[in-house]
Amino acid sequence: MKFFNNLKDGIDNIKNMLYEKNYMPFLRPIIAVVIVFGIIYYLNGIAQSKVVETQRKVDAKKAESDSAREYQESKALYEKLLTQLPNYEKKDEWLLSQLLIFYNKIGVEPTRTGKHILDEEGDFTHSSVIVDLELTYEQLGKLIEMIENNPEFMRISSLGIKRAEGSLGRLKVTIKIHTLFLKDKKSADATK
Repeated sequence: MKFFNNLKDGIDNIKNMLYEKNYMPFLRPIIAVVIVFGIIYYLNGIAQSKVVETQRKVDAKKAESDSAREYQESKALYEKLLTQLPNYEKKDEWLLSQLLIFYNKIGVEPTRTGKHILDEEGDFTHSSVIVDLELTYEQLGKLIEMIENNPEFMRISSLGIKRAEGSLGRLKVTIKIHTLFLKDKKSADATK
């Protein structure tokens, strides 16, 4: 009860001071509060800017780390792919000799072999050949599997299939097969 009486007296005193326009007792505490809040705001701004700057540095280092990791992964993949490229010195006969090995394994003879095309571009030589074959579905599946799963890089770039006339279960197939040769593997190895 005494607390409420004191509170009531204090409020009455404040009312009297305001009525008499005596603001001096309020001025010091208000100025002190404004200064304290100003200092807190300033210090908080400094701390906040340091936090933001630190966060930017952390994000930059993370991005740099991610880039370095991606670079190392790409470099390792590039080096792995280089080991899968056939020997450049044998570029004139390598693709055709591989195809002959595949034909022998599946028991088929090509009806026509197109011109072997070599196209040099930068550090690589593109080698391709178009072949016409008559074979069964099973032989076609095996041939595609051997070409695409060859340990040295060889891919089918186009495949045309028609049913062979007068022969049930036989197909006329036109395949364009290509590979890449690195002109100078030694200089590529030196850049590692």
